[in-house]
Amino acid sequence: MSQKVVLFDLEQNIPTASLLRKVIEHYSTLYVFNCSGKFEFALEDLTEFASWISSGQVVVLDTPQASQREFEYAVVVGQLLALLDADTHVEVISAMPSSDMLILMLQSSNISCSLIQVELENSATKVTKQVVPSVQAILNNSDLMLVKQYCDVLDTMSGKPNTIEKLKNSILNVLNVEADKAQHLIGMLINLKLVKKFEDQISFRKKVLKQWVALDLEKVDEPEKLTQSALEFIADIKAEKAQAENELNANADIQNAQNGLFKNFAVIDPVQLEVAQKLRELKSNKPKDIYELRDLLEQLFPQSNIRLLLKELLDKGYIYWNGHEVLYSHEMFLN
Repeated sequence: MSQKVVLFDLEQNIPTASLLRKVIEHYSTLYVFNCSGKFEFALEDLTEFASWISSGQVVVLDTPQASQREFEYAVVVGQLLALLDADTHVEVISAMPSSDMLILMLQSSNISCSLIQVELENSATKVTKQVVPSVQAILNNSDLMLVKQYCDVLDTMSGKPNTIEKLKNSILNVLNVEADKAQHLIGMLINLKLVKKFEDQISFRKKVLKQWVALDLEKVDEPEKLTQSALEFIADIKAEKAQAENELNANADIQNAQNGLFKNFAVIDPVQLEVAQKLRELKSNKPKDIYELRDLLEQLFPQSNIRLLLKELLDKGYIYWNGHEVLYSHEMFLN
């Protein structure tokens, strides 16, 4: 069974302590970020919030401010790739109109996810679950394509299945798939909120079904086409940014360079220092894939929390992720 976590976008959507408490009760980890670069919290709730961070229940992701929202989201996705297990499902809670872009970038990185869209109306907050994937997501997923095909046929049926067994037989007849695949699709129909299950009895959510039927797979919105190539676009931005930083570093005086190099050493724990030494020993054989790096660290440090260790390496600038591979800072090449 896959693990579920929450990714909470704090921009224009600051939660109360009671809301965070409810989320933490139902999910193993809550990841928070804010592209606006700040987070205000009630003073009386700070102690409890700090305890959640200390225990690892709440993880604050870094988000650099940039002119392109794609770049900010790419940094968030990169940190999640380092922190999450491969089979983890992410529930994204956001009030931002650009949250669809974040969902597509997560899906492009093979991270299972769904969106809880928060709508702000007259200073009141209304939360609605977005259960229908985008057209591009359906086109890129064969199982979602089967769900779409079944919904189109189901909409024309006069009598719809009302039990799990009848639903399974209906899927077998309509889609001509194997029994195991039919069982898998039943689970998807339930998870996608198309089907409500009461023990062996089921019913279909008419509004959700209509949304699926209304999807036109021949029409892909321009924003989706743009976001589909977002990772490549961001990689170019990252390359330009790295080049500019290298030019600035080349003009910096030696004392400033030393200060920049050693400024974080006082807060590095012994495990982080040993990680840096082990990676330096690998020289040019350092892992380029974020998952390979995670597996290597798990082998070298089986008693450590590898997710938090990777986050510390990212936070302190020892490693970077550009959407495609792990890049190592110059500190990793020093003796």
